[in-house]
Amino acid sequence: MENKTGKYFKYAIGEIVLVVIGILIALSINNWNENQKNAQWEQRFLKDLRNELQSDLSQLNNSYEIQAKKGETLKNLMQLIQKGNSDKKSEIDSVFVSTQFVNPTFFPTTGVYDSGIASGKIENIKNDSLKYMITNLYNHYYKRLVYNGEILDGVVGKVDWEKSKFYNPNKKQIKSWESVLDSEFYNQMDFLMHQNIVYTKISKENIDQIKNVINIVDKEINNND
Repeated sequence: MENKTGKYFKYAIGEIVLVVIGILIALSINNWNENQKNAQWEQRFLKDLRNELQSDLSQLNNSYEIQAKKGETLKNLMQLIQKGNSDKKSEIDSVFVSTQFVNPTFFPTTGVYDSGIASGKIENIKNDSLKYMITNLYNHYYKRLVYNGEILDGVVGKVDWEKSKFYNPNKKQIKSWESVLDSEFYNQMDFLMHQNIVYTKISKENIDQIKNVINIVDKEINNND
């Protein structure tokens, strides 16, 4: 009886060991499969994100170039007004008109990033530094730029709405030299100029940040291929 009990005990232990080994193998295979799926998702996500960022960069570069030129024009306008030379009235008219019709502001495309956040899979990005750069771009840099773009749009809208006090659209000129010297007109142009300066500065910061993220994304994609 003792021999049989010992044999049964050894047999039971062997069965348990085999079951445990089987479970460990199954878990290992499952983990390997999950890691493979996560790696494949990460590659697709990074490639799609790169395309999204390239599109944003193109749009933002275009907006930045136009706003930078407009900023220089506004500075020129303010300098002409400050000189207080009525002989420059026609030049002031021309410069003022050139500041009134173009005001592109940037609104990013966020579909790829949003899908990564919604699914929770953005945590699958192995490079923690890259993951931080991506979330910081979308949650800090983009939001700050959009916020200031909305302020700039509001200033431009206010100027456009109220410029009938000073501007004759039929003749495409400021109504009079007194209108040029009006403090309200001056303050509007000054505020518009300074908001343009803020916006172009933040735009340049965003351009640099997008380029940095794209550069790191490219390296990560190449390392994982």
